Amino acid sequence: MPDFPGLAGTPYLTNRNFFDLQQIPPRLLVVGGGYIALELGQGMARLGSQTELIVRGDRLLAHEESDVSAVLADAFEQDGIGLHFNVTVQQITYTNRVFTLTLNNGEVLDGEALLIATGRKSNTQALNSAVTGTELDAQGFIKIDDQFQTTCAGIYAIGDVAKQPAFTHVSWEDYRRLKAILCGEHRTRNDRVLGYAIYTEPQVGRVGMTLEQAQKQGITASEVTLPMAHIARSIEWGHDLGFYRMVIDTQTNLILGATLVGYETAELVHVFLSLMEAKATWQVLEQSVHIHPTYGEALPSLARLLVGDDMLTCPNM
Repeated sequence: MPDFPGLAGTPYLTNRNFFDLQQIPPRLLVVGGGYIALELGQGMARLGSQTELIVRGDRLLAHEESDVSAVLADAFEQDGIGLHFNVTVQQITYTNRVFTLTLNNGEVLDGEALLIATGRKSNTQALNSAVTGTELDAQGFIKIDDQFQTTCAGIYAIGDVAKQPAFTHVSWEDYRRLKAILCGEHRTRNDRVLGYAIYTEPQVGRVGMTLEQAQKQGITASEVTLPMAHIARSIEWGHDLGFYRMVIDTQTNLILGATLVGYETAELVHVFLSLMEAKATWQVLEQSVHIHPTYGEALPSLARLLVGDDMLTCPNM
């Protein structure tokens, strides 16, 4: 928990006790700009609570691409959510069942509920590392090798405590991977494709690398982007916020990653998960025939952006 003056001893909320609420607060203050802050904040706003987000940085989801942040900021503003960027909490008071937050820019916000969603840190300090010989890194996570082995022979660590991506499906897959290793299979924690989703509206589905991440690894990469507003199903249903994006290796034609922002993209991103797991090229997606009219129909259209502007012109004509 952050050391905000006045926070201690107040009935603030976290993701642990948020769902214990018996009534919708008329006003909700949310400190944070990550997954939990956005998902719970928007959810409460759509239930009728006037919601304000207090974000230390200059955008939502600072670890995502900037246009992902821009789409969600647009969606949140359409939902009537107040966004306060580049601010920190200087003082908290709780009087007559109302929280009052004073920000460093002089702004004062009131709310009947306060959600603190500023991130997590490991609680592995409770482990007796001196006895077990399991070393921790500078952030307090358990050190492991590529096969989940700690620095103590015979002790393995998986999931969040081992600094794996903090998602339920990753911890489950860590278990399956470690079980295979212990049964004699040659597997590592890196020989797999991992994705995740953010359950805002619109949703964010992510897998693999962004263009920037690929280029930082020295890969010759490029990307194509298809706005949701150009997709027939999106127009029909009124879901025009967002985009589909694919990153490819221009030398091997392999799909390196995808960022999908739009309606039910947590489902659609599995198309890319499977293609990447199979080490398919973008041409496989481009040649696929998806059902009309669906959101998934636009994924081959996204790949066709790599073919060129005029698909009707044959190269030999």
